[in-house]
Amino acid sequence: MRVFRPALAQIALAAGTLASGTLASGALGGCRPAADSARPARDDTSTDTGVVPVFTLSGPDSVALPYASTGAAAPSFTFTLQANGKSDSDAGLAVTVDGPFTLTLQDSPLAVDEGRTGTITYSGDMATPALTTGSLTITVDQATLTIGLAAVIGDADIGPATWDTDEWGACTTLDLPSAPFPHSGRSYTDSSVRICVPTGLSDRGNIGVITHFHGWNATIDEVDADQELHAQASLSGRDAIFILPQGPVEAEDGDFGRLDEANGLADLVRDAISVLYRDGVVMQPVIGLVVLSSHSGGYGAVANVIQHGGLPISAVHLYDSMYGDEDTFAEFAQSGGVLRSSYTSGGGTDDVNRETASRLSAAGLSVGASFFEDTLRASPVTIGFIDSSHGDCLADDQSYARWLAASGLPRIPTAPPELLAIVGGRAEARWRADGDLTVQVEGSTDAERWTVLETATGTSASVPAYPFLRLMTEAPDAADTPDAADARPSRVYGASDTGAEVWLIVDGFDRIFGGSWRQPTHDFAALLGNSLNASWRAASNEAVAEGVVQLSSYTRVLWLLGDESTADRTFDAREKSAIDDYLLGGGKLVVSGSEVGYATAGSWLSSSLHASYVSDDAGSNVVEDWTLGVTYPEDFPDVLAGSEVIWRYGTGATAAVGWNQQVVVVGFALETLGAADRADALAELGRWLDG
Repeated sequence: MRVFRPALAQIALAAGTLASGTLASGALGGCRPAADSARPARDDTSTDTGVVPVFTLSGPDSVALPYASTGAAAPSFTFTLQANGKSDSDAGLAVTVDGPFTLTLQDSPLAVDEGRTGTITYSGDMATPALTTGSLTITVDQATLTIGLAAVIGDADIGPATWDTDEWGACTTLDLPSAPFPHSGRSYTDSSVRICVPTGLSDRGNIGVITHFHGWNATIDEVDADQELHAQASLSGRDAIFILPQGPVEAEDGDFGRLDEANGLADLVRDAISVLYRDGVVMQPVIGLVVLSSHSGGYGAVANVIQHGGLPISAVHLYDSMYGDEDTFAEFAQSGGVLRSSYTSGGGTDDVNRETASRLSAAGLSVGASFFEDTLRASPVTIGFIDSSHGDCLADDQSYARWLAASGLPRIPTAPPELLAIVGGRAEARWRADGDLTVQVEGSTDAERWTVLETATGTSASVPAYPFLRLMTEAPDAADTPDAADARPSRVYGASDTGAEVWLIVDGFDRIFGGSWRQPTHDFAALLGNSLNASWRAASNEAVAEGVVQLSSYTRVLWLLGDESTADRTFDAREKSAIDDYLLGGGKLVVSGSEVGYATAGSWLSSSLHASYVSDDAGSNVVEDWTLGVTYPEDFPDVLAGSEVIWRYGTGATAAVGWNQQVVVVGFALETLGAADRADALAELGRWLDG
């Protein structure tokens, strides 16, 4: 899976004073406008043909009124309406207000270049929490100005938020009046709710919402950290906030109090967005698509929310969690909802899942059974087995992020596309479709200075061969996207036509959590390719598994795994099949990874790659005369055994083995070598394959 990490979320303090624990303006390298401000001024001129307006009107594009709590005075905002022209207007102002707002503005004709102040005031019920939007239209002669309006009246019991930031965004855990507990008839009292904003949230309206219901014997701090939930939500690239309410604390109980009752989710989401508006994270408090997820015993709350939570639900993700309520989930899928449900060998949900899949198939729905990226996108309903433990089924293989990426939630505008391959006689860049994308293919000779080679829609573009190639998304609404300058690039691949042999570098290094390299993008395929004295192209392991790229088109393949381990699936079933076919056809393969022996099934490692695992840590960072860990730390290089020893660690243990001048398995990550050593090592492997 190719995912991204755009620039840090940009959060500003909406109130005028700074308090301990709040995010001050500029704290994250740039801020959104405060919530009591207006969008930049603009001119709205008449578009009628044949008539030249006497003047134009300018004013704010949108106005977000200051945050207010229930019981407080109604919020208001004063703005300037500016007339620009050569003569006075002929008539007074015509005003239309949509929504619970009033406008105080003198409506007499405007003089040339007159600036006139107006005040917009919220006119709704100040005793009731609300997320409200509307508009104001001012017309005079042939000139019209439309201003978007927003106001949030938050529950007076919402407390202050302390925001913590990491590379994935910003999170706060606070008490909310809409939290599951305390609630009548229940003994639980913890009212904590965790709210997280992904890096690059666009604030373009229609805020996507992901709400997760944890299982038994859990706290939200533990499950977020252990399962990397908010990090995976950000990793998915979805333009959505993440909400994690605390259910029963460390108890064998799936009760979620208020959230099990009518409008419980609607109240929770309203309060969460109220916090974001108050703290300057968003200015357009409109709820968009809503996705629910649960693990284990959280399924009951999800079923209740589907039935009467007060918000339409677009997708439901159940991680070894369908112990019951199958009628509710089946009806949800039959009504057009996106339903994904997994089961493990030990979780106890297998029978209910299989029965539900059969029921939906009998009803005429196409039910997928695997959770690969391409099949997830092709099957709105997927129910199947996942090769993981019950406790790890959200974190393993980055399942939470991958399911969200295919959930229907819109992508963050500044997110890069998923680069699948650079292949072909010229260099054809191929990427995964993800909404309405305009993609820039960029090339570089030094990985520092980049040139836009092609701008394209669709899923591919042909460009000249460059040693470094990457993708960037051209944000379609850059004027409305404050973070457009913070767009992040895809992984870096490349292409070269130097030399006779044609290598394919397969980038199978997807590990992010718990490893030595913790960034979701890298340029390791390009580093290795450019260290070959030969022609080369590059592709992701997903491109191979999905048939986008055929290994048989290349005489040699270098498959890099980095430090992928058991949770990241060094090789899945489709990748093993592709490799088996390639080797059967006479192809030559080099596999490199520090956990390749430890994490790969021993039977396939032996039968297909002709290597065996000896131990997890060679106890040395030296191979031959080369030093490991230059690019990133090489913590646990594998010790291997095979028919022919190619390299040894400084301790004398075997570092790389080969078979029949066709297959090489390297027990460390080749990309961790320095540039000169990397070139020497690859040259040696090439000579060994030549026989």
